[in-house]
Amino acid sequence: MRLDDRFRVLSDAWLCPLSPQTVGARFLRPKVVLSDASWNGGWLNRCMGVANHQMKHRAVCSREELHDYCRSLLTGHDLFPETSLQLTAANVLKGGLVCEQSHGLSVTVFASAGVRNNAVWAGDPASYQEQAEGEFVPISPGTINVMVFVEAKLEEAVLPRIFTVVAEAKTNLLSERKIRSCYSSRIATGTGTDSTIVVSDPDAPRRLSTASTHSALGMAVARATRAAIAQALDSESDQFGTSG
Repeated sequence: MRLDDRFRVLSDAWLCPLSPQTVGARFLRPKVVLSDASWNGGWLNRCMGVANHQMKHRAVCSREELHDYCRSLLTGHDLFPETSLQLTAANVLKGGLVCEQSHGLSVTVFASAGVRNNAVWAGDPASYQEQAEGEFVPISPGTINVMVFVEAKLEEAVLPRIFTVVAEAKTNLLSERKIRSCYSSRIATGTGTDSTIVVSDPDAPRRLSTASTHSALGMAVARATRAAIAQALDSESDQFGTSG
């Protein structure tokens, strides 16, 4: 992705680089978003933007420092406080972007990926126990961040279902590529810091009630997710050599 690129992801939103370390989209109208992002994770019923930012390893050491970092980042990029923000050590400009069209439905997925140092099989031995003090335990950098933009009004249960579809598509791709966990001999299912953002447009004329993988929406999400992550992994391989 070049710094002057702009990609339409919704009727009122374009995804583009906001800086060499940040890719994002500002919304002209509020969107419904579900995410596990580092900033504004959870449900946002009036989300005004999404962003994926490449930060330096160990840039923050506590929850308080993380909050200060994110607030400063949003202000510096002219993003609303109601922005869902993902963090990664991967080069976001090397991410993958795929638009899948199916039965008049448009689904766009952007993914950044780094698996060389933090690939994990879900069930590997834990690296830490969260403490009440909020201090962070250093983890090797590497994350698969996924943004899913659906040009439709999604019923509430559809957004978490899309999380499942994204996880299935990602895990299948890592298995097919035989990317091994950095913490065991097993095939990785992701990294220990993966994040997903799902964006629904409440003003869209089309309403959808399911993201089952039998449905057109589920198929589109799975195919676009798989292809976008594959592009990002290929970029990582080109930069560092074979992933895994």
